[in-house]
Amino acid sequence: MENENTITEQQELETLRSQMDLLRKKLEQESIINEKLMRETMRSRVSTINRQGWISIAVAICMVLWFPLCFNTLSTAFIITTIVFMAVDAIATWIIHKQVDERQLMSEDMRTVANKMKTLKKRYQWSTVIELPLVLAWCVWFCYEVIQMTGAPWQFMAGAVAFGALIGFFIALKMYRKVIDNCNAIIQQIEEE
Repeated sequence: MENENTITEQQELETLRSQMDLLRKKLEQESIINEKLMRETMRSRVSTINRQGWISIAVAICMVLWFPLCFNTLSTAFIITTIVFMAVDAIATWIIHKQVDERQLMSEDMRTVANKMKTLKKRYQWSTVIELPLVLAWCVWFCYEVIQMTGAPWQFMAGAVAFGALIGFFIALKMYRKVIDNCNAIIQQIEEE
């Protein structure tokens, strides 16, 4: 009788062990699938972040090339300052985004990716805080230069520059929000895992 109970208990124990092994295998497969899905989502978000960086760099380079040709009657100091400002902006954007290589991020562990996203977000925010007053000062200087060149009434020029600056501000704000939202989504996704 006691021997039968021992055999039955051993059989139940073996059954439980095999069920646990099966459950472990299924969990491992599910975690692998979850990580693949998470990495694919991250890749898409990182691609969007990089696209925003390349757009910013392209705009800055176009300004460096285009501005002196179209506004060659403005003061030399203003043209040189604009070129330097745009070149520095392009270089700073490249530096901020260079750590966000999608192929490299997809092979790194999740903590490293989260830290890189936090760093990118912080640098992006700092660059915006630095650039906003500089752009405002540039707009005022541009308005002054055009008034000096054309003799147009300052109210008209201020309105035209303000209108252009608002359009540029809203486009830049949309791009900024897209980058920050994607960084936040990646960080949150990793921290939930």
